[in-house]
Amino acid sequence: MQSSMIFLVLSILVLGVTIPTGYAFSQQPNVCNPHTICAHPGDMLRYNITIRDMNSSQTYNFGSMPDANTINIIQSQDDIKGIQNSTLVLNLKTGFAHGVQDANAVQPFLEMLASPIDYNQSDTSVTPVITDFNGFKRTSLVAFHSTENSTSKIVYDIETGILLEEQSTSIISINGNPEVINFADKLSDTNMINSDSGSTNTQSQISIPKWVKNTARSWSQGDIRDSEFTNAIQYLISNGIMHIPHGTSGVNSSQSIPAWIKQSTGMWAGGQITDNEFVQGIQWLITKGIIQV
Repeated sequence: MQSSMIFLVLSILVLGVTIPTGYAFSQQPNVCNPHTICAHPGDMLRYNITIRDMNSSQTYNFGSMPDANTINIIQSQDDIKGIQNSTLVLNLKTGFAHGVQDANAVQPFLEMLASPIDYNQSDTSVTPVITDFNGFKRTSLVAFHSTENSTSKIVYDIETGILLEEQSTSIISINGNPEVINFADKLSDTNMINSDSGSTNTQSQISIPKWVKNTARSWSQGDIRDSEFTNAIQYLISNGIMHIPHGTSGVNSSQSIPAWIKQSTGMWAGGQITDNEFVQGIQWLITKGIIQV
């Protein structure tokens, strides 16, 4: 999971989120102090993970609290090797965790950030959107990051600080040969999100014509050319459904469309993500010159 940790750290930098280190009051039962991690005994997070063609799951069960500011977490990794358990001790004030056997091996617990999330609102690569989690409308932050050989997307729930989803596509060298590695980590179950966000008017809801969705589905399945998909995007722009940031210029037409975009497009066409999330992802591609219209 080292690659996942590196990606998460980079994404936190993109979000402009700072891990709290200052004074905070002690966490009380079922009450959360602002700008601390809000977790209590009995809470649970479960993620489905895919890297290359391998699937696994990661579960975090929050247990007892050794003191007012720390909580024990049972981390369960279920993969081809079977189920492997380990225990972490998480500091709710700082957001750092360590193993029970080695208090010096400290690392940030990036599955949850201090809540509500503070972020750099001037950063155009970070956008607040309404996302759907198991039928609940949640106000979340979507951040994109790209380098010459990688692209990544990360989604956090603003109110709870919970990681909802992360995806990345990277080109790495294996035995001297370049290979595309796709990674996805998505929250599948938790008892910590059980209602809509308190405010879901962060971004007006977008309604996209059915024929555009059908075109997107065909493109995601490889049945039509990129140019036909681009024509559908041009329709959204010319009709005011999608807006492109001022000063955008396409300068990178040789860069291939990241695999996660086709995956997300297929999910959108199948009703698994919202119109807003789809439009936000396409807007980012256009601003980076990956899709030119």
